[in-house]
Amino acid sequence: MIRKTLSILTGKTYKHKYRIDEKLFSGAFSEIYKAKERTTGNTVVIKILTEAGKKIARLLKEDMHSQWEGEILMNMNHPNIVKGFDFDSGRYFWIAMEYLEYPLNLHITRNMGKMKETEKIDILIPIARAINYIHQQGLVHRDIATDNVMLKGKTAKLIDFGMTVPIGSKVIKGRVGTPSYMAPETIKNREYTPAGDIYSFGMVMYELVTGTKPFAAESKEQRMTKALNLKPVSPSGLGKTCSRGLERLIMGCISKNPYQRPENAHEIVQLLDDIKQLKKK
Repeated sequence: MIRKTLSILTGKTYKHKYRIDEKLFSGAFSEIYKAKERTTGNTVVIKILTEAGKKIARLLKEDMHSQWEGEILMNMNHPNIVKGFDFDSGRYFWIAMEYLEYPLNLHITRNMGKMKETEKIDILIPIARAINYIHQQGLVHRDIATDNVMLKGKTAKLIDFGMTVPIGSKVIKGRVGTPSYMAPETIKNREYTPAGDIYSFGMVMYELVTGTKPFAAESKEQRMTKALNLKPVSPSGLGKTCSRGLERLIMGCISKNPYQRPENAHEIVQLLDDIKQLKKK
C-alpha cells in the first residue's frame, strides 16, 4: 500500500535531473518518491534502495549471478511492465520509473462487489502476459502480489523486480517474497521456477475474485504454515460469484503440486480469454 511520509528530500533536486515532490513509501529495502523530470516536467517515480536493499542488490549480482532491478527494468520492453527511464548503481542504487496511480489491492478494497467478472479478467490478462514475457527472458519475478500490480487508468502493470533472478536459481540466505503469495516449494526453500510465479498469480486472482486471501493469519509464519498444510476454500465455497471456468483456473494455479498448475503463463492468458468470451455470450 502506498503511504505518504515526510522526507528531507522533498522540494530538492536529485541527481541534477529530478525535483522531488513527495515521499510515497518508506520500507525496509527502499524509499519511493514522486518527482518531476526537470527538463520535461514529466512525473516519475524515484526508487532509492536503503542499506538493506543495497545488500540484496549486491547479493543478486555477486552470489546469484543476476542483475539488480535497475538493470533488469532497462532491459524490459513490455506494455504491462513498469518502464524504467534511468538508474545508477554507484554509491547509491536508484531507479527512475514511470509514475503509476495506485496498487491493485487498493482497487480491490474500493471496488469489491462492483466489478464484473469480465472487468476482473481485463486486469488479469495483461499481468499474465507480463509474467509470460518475464519467463521468456529466462527470469522469475519471485514477488507477484496485489501490491506489486499497479493500475493507471484501465492499464495494469507489474512492478518491483527487486527479487527477480534467473530461472532455476538456488535459494541463498533464506526465502524471499510476500508470505501470503509464496508457493509451497518456495516456502520449503527449493529452487525458483516459473511454477512459483504461477502460484503467486493464482493467489492474486483469488484475491481479486473473493476480496480475501485464502490463508489469513496474524503472523507470516502462520500464513506460510497454512499454505503448506491446508487446502484453500474455493471462491464458490466462500459464496462468491465466480464462473466455473475461472474457479477451476484459480484453484489449478494454487495447487500445492507445481506439476498440476498450468504449464506456463501463456496458457493462462488463453484460458482467461476463453472465459471472457464465454461470459460475453
